[in-house]
Amino acid sequence: MKKILITILATFALAGVSHAGSFGVGVSGGIIQVDGSGTETTTAGTVSGGAANTNSKDVDAASLIGSVFAEFEFDNGWALGYEHVPGSAEVSDKHTRRSTDEDAAGSGTSGDTTRTAQAEVDNFNTVYIEAPIGSAYVRLGFSQIDVTTQETNSHGTYGNVSVDGVNYGIGLKGSLGGFMTKTSLEHTDFDDFSVTSTTSNKISADLDVTQIKFALIKQF
Repeated sequence: MKKILITILATFALAGVSHAGSFGVGVSGGIIQVDGSGTETTTAGTVSGGAANTNSKDVDAASLIGSVFAEFEFDNGWALGYEHVPGSAEVSDKHTRRSTDEDAAGSGTSGDTTRTAQAEVDNFNTVYIEAPIGSAYVRLGFSQIDVTTQETNSHGTYGNVSVDGVNYGIGLKGSLGGFMTKTSLEHTDFDDFSVTSTTSNKISADLDVTQIKFALIKQF
C-alpha cells in the first residue's frame, strides 16, 4: 500500500508540473531517536516441562546520524528524491536477563543462564516527495530499514528482517554560500514486524524513528 501511495503521488507531481528544474545532490547531519517496543514469546521447556513464557520491553536510543541524497526540484518548488543513511544505530543498550532455571520459564534449558538482547538498525533508505509552502515544505516518503537482532541465549538464534515505513515531516529552506539548506523535523512510522528463532521462539516488535536534520544541497 505504501509503495502504491508513493507511486500515485510521484505520478501526480510529474503530471502537474513542468519538467524544467534543477538536479541536486546533498548531505545531511543531525540527531536520530529510535524508539522500539517488543515482546518475546518462548516455547514450552523441553527439560523439565516448563510453560511458555512472555517478556515485553520498551527501549529507545539517540544517535548522531548523517545521510546522502539526490533530488530533482521542479520550477514550482516540488521535489522528488532518494536518501540513504550509511552506517548503523543501536535500538538500545544491551539488556541482560539472568535465570537460575530458564526451563521453568519455558526456554528449553536448565541451570544458571544469562541471556542478552540487543538490536541495531542499518541500511535506512527513503524515496520522498516534498511540496513547497512558501520557504517551508512538507515531506512524504516511503522508507525501508534493516533490523539486525543481536541476542545471546541458549535456545536458538533470531534472524534479521527488512521493515517498511511511512516517512513524513516539515522543513524550512534557506541558502548558505552557493548551497541550498534544509532544516527539518521528520518521523518514520515503521510497520510492526516479527522474527522467529531457530527453536520457534518469537519476537514481535514495533519501531519508530524521529530525526532533526540540517542539510546542504548543491544544485546544478
